[in-house]
Parts: sequence; C-alpha cells; structure tokens
Amino acid sequence: MQQVLGVRPIQDCFLRKNYVFAMEWQQGFLFGRVVRRRICQWKPWPVIDTDGTAIDIASNAAQGSLRFNDPRNVRNDLLYLSSTVSGGWPWFYHGSFGIKPGAVNMYLQFPETVTIDGKFPNIDPLNPATGPDAGFINSLNSPYECPTDFREFVIPPRLRIGAQYFNKEGSVTGETRRSHQPVVNILFCLYHFQVLKPPVHSDLIRSIATRRQEAGWFTVGQGAELPLEMGSDLIEDWLGKQPELLMTLDEASELGVS
Repeated sequence: MQQVLGVRPIQDCFLRKNYVFAMEWQQGFLFGRVVRRRICQWKPWPVIDTDGTAIDIASNAAQGSLRFNDPRNVRNDLLYLSSTVSGGWPWFYHGSFGIKPGAVNMYLQFPETVTIDGKFPNIDPLNPATGPDAGFINSLNSPYECPTDFREFVIPPRLRIGAQYFNKEGSVTGETRRSHQPVVNILFCLYHFQVLKPPVHSDLIRSIATRRQEAGWFTVGQGAELPLEMGSDLIEDWLGKQPELLMTLDEASELGVS
C-alpha cells in the first residue's frame, strides 16, 4: 500500500551534505545547499504531559495538545530552534513521526496554534477530540519502527509543533475497551545550509527550478494550503534583508538567460 501511495520511509527523504533543495514559502522559493546535517532521533519517546508524566488515554477518548518535550526537563522542546542561525549558518528541522499502538491516532499541529486540516482542502477543520477519520497518522501510515513522509514536516526556527491524540479502541459497540499509553519515534534531520544567491549561483538555481538538477523539495507548513509566510527575522538573518531571494519557479528558471 505504501508503494502504491508513494509513501516513503522518512530517512530516505533526508538530504546528504552538499545536496541542494528548494524550500517553498508563501512569498516564493528559497534555494539552498546543505552544509552540515545531524540525524536526531528520540526512540522511544513516551507522550508526556507538561509535568513529564506519561499519559494514559482512556478508550474512545482524546488527549489535548502537547509538545514534544524532553522527559528529563520538560522546559526543553525537542523540535524548537530558538535562534535563526547556528555557527553562522541558517538551520531547520526536517522529519516525521512514527507511533504505536495501532489504536491511537496522532493529529499533528504545525504551527501548534493553527487548526488541524484534514488534507482534503474542501472539508471543515478537524476536532481531534471527536477522533475524526482524517488528518491523522497512526501505526499503519507511519509505523513506529519506520516513520514515513505520510506527514512530513519542515520546521524553521521559532516555530513550534504540537499534537493531539485519540484512542480509537472502544469506539465501536461491543469492542474491547482499553486505555493506551502511546509511544512515538521522533526522527528528524537537522540541516545547516547555505542560501544560494544570484548571480553567483544563477545556473544552479535555474537547474533546480527546471528539474535538471536533482534536488529536495520542501514546503514550510501543513502542505495542503498556502505555505507559511517567512517572517522578518528570517528575511533578515537568512536572506540578509533581501526578500527578492524568494522567487517563483518561473523567475528562478529564467536566471542567467539572456
């Protein structure tokens, strides 16, 4: 089923050093090249509350929004980058989550303050408290042992991701009713990268935009709707106050063409 859907293990989507990419923002595409990367995994990560206690979700019941905090020190959000750059390079997270047991659905929120979409653009926002049958990941589409790009996330600095949960067991009349403590495999790659800029990189940017150069393609946001807007802090620290570096694909395809 995963092959038919085109769903891949998330580690197969990670970029290697010196690999190029296009990152879609609301204002346009940013083109970059990976300088360094670090695989970041927390497995098993028990779903914990704000006190660091592992939650136990009753049958046919929900758990409200929680961050992916360090169980040893819940003040630390594992997937939050507080600075726009590190070691002089822009940086961001890219990855996904695997979850078990199979009865628990995870409804991811990115940024954590937005409503949860159902991936279908013409349906109402989802309410995870009711356990809707859309907009979730579970052990079938993103297994605990092998997180997939069924829901793939690009997390830039100063944005947080959260999740809500629903235990589907007991939702069918006559079904066994059991509580569950969900466990997550958090698997992300942390990239430090170089922003590609014309005229120095015009040929390379044009090759990426026209698909002549193999590259990674990212969207910042939930993906189904308009991408997130790049904030003024990233425009200043990533782009050197040059918002024109965010281009349409047509603009990028015409760089260096006389």
